[in-house]
Amino acid sequence: MSGINTAGTFLMYSIDDGVTFLKMVDILGYPDMGSTPSKLDTTDLSALKFKTSVLGLQEVPDLTFEANYDDAKYDEVSALNETYTFQLQFGTDGVDGIFEWTGEVTIFAMGGGVDEVRKMQITCSAETEIVTV
Repeated sequence: MSGINTAGTFLMYSIDDGVTFLKMVDILGYPDMGSTPSKLDTTDLSALKFKTSVLGLQEVPDLTFEANYDDAKYDEVSALNETYTFQLQFGTDGVDGIFEWTGEVTIFAMGGGVDEVRKMQITCSAETEIVTV
């Protein structure tokens, strides 16, 4: 397969410890689901031209999503003040893949200008490793 369309991508959260998931908001895009690991320098004094290294740890990123502003959804997400299990589902019910993590969520209205759609930004912290399920 040459690729899969991004249509049908959903940001979900669970209020019952990962048993059932609800759609948080309709998102306009999604961030990288990981980060480049650090490189740990292993170069010794016998190296003449190139440094050597091994891969280190990855940072667990905060995941930022944009959505069109909706007052009711804004209030709903603002009320989420605990730790939740989140999923980014590719396709209906994650048929094309699911990324899952645990964290907290914040939301704010984004700045705007002339002739623009109002937007809001949702940030889901990643307090656990992001895994595929």
